[in-house]
Amino acid sequence: MIQMDLEQRQSSRFLRPFLVTGNEDEGFSDPFDGFDVNLTGLSFWVEEADYFLPEQQISLRIKNTETDEVYCLESVEVVHQRAEGERFLCGCHIVQVTSAQLLSHHRIVMTDEKTALVSMADSKLSEFDFIEDGSSLSTDQADFQEASMALNLAVSQLKSSRNWGHVLLQDIQDSIDSAQGTQVDVEALKQVLSRFSDYYDHMSDTTIALGMLAKLLAHTPDQPEDKSAWKTLISDFETRFLTEQQQIAYDFMHQGMNADEALKMAEEYVNRL
Repeated sequence: MIQMDLEQRQSSRFLRPFLVTGNEDEGFSDPFDGFDVNLTGLSFWVEEADYFLPEQQISLRIKNTETDEVYCLESVEVVHQRAEGERFLCGCHIVQVTSAQLLSHHRIVMTDEKTALVSMADSKLSEFDFIEDGSSLSTDQADFQEASMALNLAVSQLKSSRNWGHVLLQDIQDSIDSAQGTQVDVEALKQVLSRFSDYYDHMSDTTIALGMLAKLLAHTPDQPEDKSAWKTLISDFETRFLTEQQQIAYDFMHQGMNADEALKMAEEYVNRL
């Protein structure tokens, strides 16, 4: 499930031509005009302020008027309404999506390379998550093999970083032991705790990124056009969220190395740069 915080709601937005209506209005009989989108939400024009209320959960049907693609968003939260002349701009963020809905919304945002670069620069991991219910699994065994490689790499990374975590924990213990019976060096202890916090955040983010990559791969759609677009989404994700070492190690695994070997070789390669 995608849960958006305020910072994510304020990420890069782009003007796009699209229509919005209620989920049950399949014919778009009386649609609202869309205004802008980002990876986590959209905004559209309404004539009356009481059509939708802040914090209201709504279901929407979206039509990309450039491609005529139609998709549904069953769980959208109204964030704000702002008066603009005689109309009101209704801003919403997406609470949860299936993999197919994520792909459709990704297509309406990522219309060109420049947009992709700007949008991905401030994107968050959670923006690529989706619910499994209603999200079809890939029928291509190769996708699951790649997903397995990503998970194996995550396990190998956690194992290889264990010693560094132990070193940091020992530093914390040493700082506490040295302070017994004497005045505590607060600044030194803060520095040690900060290093451990940075280590924990790094390991959490990079491990989650590999797990998310595996999830994206396992839900690759079957239709050729959708499959190609999904692979582009995955490529954008890898570039944005995998470290250089992870990307190199993942490439080495495609060449036949196991995860431990690939991670070690990638570390040596990065250190030579």
